[in-house]
Amino acid sequence: MIPRADGATIRVLLIDDDSDDYLITKSLFAEMPGHPFEIDWVGGYDEGLDAICRGSHDVYLLDYRLGIKDGIALLTEARGKNPSAAVIILTGQGEYEIDRKAIAAGASDYLEKSRLDSVLLERSIRHALLQKYYQTDLEATVAARTRELEAANASLKIVVTAREKGVADLKEADRRKDEFLAILAHELRNPLAPIRNALTIIKLKHDAPKIVDRAIEMIDRQVVHMVRLIDDLTDISRITRNKFHLIREPVRLSEVLAAAIEHSQPQIDRSELGLVDRTATGEMVLRADRLRLAQVFSNLLNNAAKYTEPGGTVEITSAVHDRVLSVSIRDTGVGIPAEQMPHLFELFTQIDRTLNRSQNGLGIGLALALRLVTMHGGTLEAASEGLGHGATFTVRLPFDAE
Repeated sequence: MIPRADGATIRVLLIDDDSDDYLITKSLFAEMPGHPFEIDWVGGYDEGLDAICRGSHDVYLLDYRLGIKDGIALLTEARGKNPSAAVIILTGQGEYEIDRKAIAAGASDYLEKSRLDSVLLERSIRHALLQKYYQTDLEATVAARTRELEAANASLKIVVTAREKGVADLKEADRRKDEFLAILAHELRNPLAPIRNALTIIKLKHDAPKIVDRAIEMIDRQVVHMVRLIDDLTDISRITRNKFHLIREPVRLSEVLAAAIEHSQPQIDRSELGLVDRTATGEMVLRADRLRLAQVFSNLLNNAAKYTEPGGTVEITSAVHDRVLSVSIRDTGVGIPAEQMPHLFELFTQIDRTLNRSQNGLGIGLALALRLVTMHGGTLEAASEGLGHGATFTVRLPFDAE
């Protein structure tokens, strides 16, 4: 509340159980120059308490003697609901103890009725209003500052939480990177032993053509495996650095899937799996990078073979809806734990390797597949009912992807 402007009416309530005191007080107000005051009167404790709690007036003149109760008790009770009320205690005779209690209870002033005149009363009322203004302004300032501090504290918590998460993410990424490097070293070293053995056989059995041919086949197979690992690493690196570009052309889905199956067939055969092709949209034509799209499906087929036990099945299906082509690769393998599903397509992430009977691979095939599908304007999603229930990977591509 701001102080009343000159000429504005100030509403005053006298709380006094003596009607004669009301008439005397009213006459004092009549003597004040300009008569900017409006005075009302209640004679009971409860009515006075209700008025102060409601804030019905600008200033309250509160008699100390109110029957069996007193004004200090009324003021103390009213402070809980209207702490900024401007209250002046009136008493018939001056007593230091009453004065002290009145100020302690929150009264703006303490006046003796026997010494009261219009000038003193007006000055006390205006002083009470000024106190009320300063208190209200201070409370508003404190409240505003408190809100600002709370907002700043909330923002700081968000920043701290984000930084903590960032640090945790960096630590997790660093851990995954270290694990990936260890796996990479293991995967690149694994083919070297068979290659070295094959070279030894060739040296020792150079006069046995059949044995030498098998050794050469072994070398070729291991070299192909190493080249595939290095190619995947190179592709991921180029995509991450935005150095990878698609070569788009009209291509039939049947041709893409045939190339993917041809590339993955040896691993499917080694895993002793049945491959069922139920695609019904083989002649669908897409504008896509033939080689990279085949790479996507090959990676998904290899992933299915990697996590499916011998005797299992890998099935390919397709469908068209609203100019979107979907191709699903479903396996009867070990499935995907629910807690690992959100991280399935992240770099340097593998499904629990204890579930993988073949114990090989870098764990970047799915990440690479997702990035290639995204570059084609499509989506790649995984679904699994959990361990032991297999998994389904679905690629969705628009017909007119540019």
